[in-house]
Amino acid sequence: MNYTLAGIPIKNYLVASSSPLTESVERLICCKEAHFSAAILKSCANYKRIGRGYGRKIVYVKNGYYADASFENEILTLNEGIELFQNAHSLIRDDMLLIPSVSALSLEAKEWINSCKQFEKLGAKVIQLDFFYLGTLKHNDEFYQSLKILLSTLKKHLDCMVMPKLNLKFEPNKICKTLKDSGISYVSLLDSIRENPDKKYNLHPDNTSYFGPKQLPLTLEYLKAAKKHGLFVCAGGGIAKREDVEVLIQNGADMIQVASYVLNRGYSFTKDLLPDTVDYDFHNPILKHNPWCDSQRPGDCDHCGACAPHILP
Repeated sequence: MNYTLAGIPIKNYLVASSSPLTESVERLICCKEAHFSAAILKSCANYKRIGRGYGRKIVYVKNGYYADASFENEILTLNEGIELFQNAHSLIRDDMLLIPSVSALSLEAKEWINSCKQFEKLGAKVIQLDFFYLGTLKHNDEFYQSLKILLSTLKKHLDCMVMPKLNLKFEPNKICKTLKDSGISYVSLLDSIRENPDKKYNLHPDNTSYFGPKQLPLTLEYLKAAKKHGLFVCAGGGIAKREDVEVLIQNGADMIQVASYVLNRGYSFTKDLLPDTVDYDFHNPILKHNPWCDSQRPGDCDHCGACAPHILP
């Protein structure tokens, strides 16, 4: 079967989600070796980092895990995002499609256009618009009208394809209709579930996200809404087994996004999610790289908890 994304030929349907898998050149090379056809880079925004905030903390719970981190730790600056794209592209070239992910905290078009234009000049063919932080805004009729203006303006000023990434604050049918009415053809879904964890975990209630199997029904809900409005869907969230991939494809997903499944097991486990025809070299040392970070020495570890023994979902 032949696969394309924004008219670009790619080798299969598997895409690495914007996540720790895609926040460094080393791990992007691992994604390439693990047979991902594309990788959505860690999101960046045009802001000036004052500090690093507090670092990442991972807590495994039954059927999933919590990820807690500050904005400054999780969102690259625009310059960091550009450097990551440039360095990765120089090594990966056409072996895996690299998709920058751009974020902003408002619906001001100039804020999004400036960032997207810089990646477009560097050769980006597809850019993800990370709408996660737009979830803090009130989603009334005025919001959706402003969003439609933003998307229409981006379409007018950019030659590359833009692919909004949805969050759970959007009403499925309303947001998908807004995308379609704005001339958008591609959508990325779904983001994490914001959840208040048990106080015993000592996590920040406002910045903690849940990842795990209970995402899948929500992903399916948004997927069905997107297909109803004729959108090309890069779907993921809650995948715990090969059958979950098949369910998403059966419901119309054009591409499948994965992060947690590989983060919790290792790069070579993409073999579970792809056709048996993919030829894996299980002795490839690159596939043994830690998917969460690039720390090779104990002294470099920030003790986030991601490598703690846990029961896989």
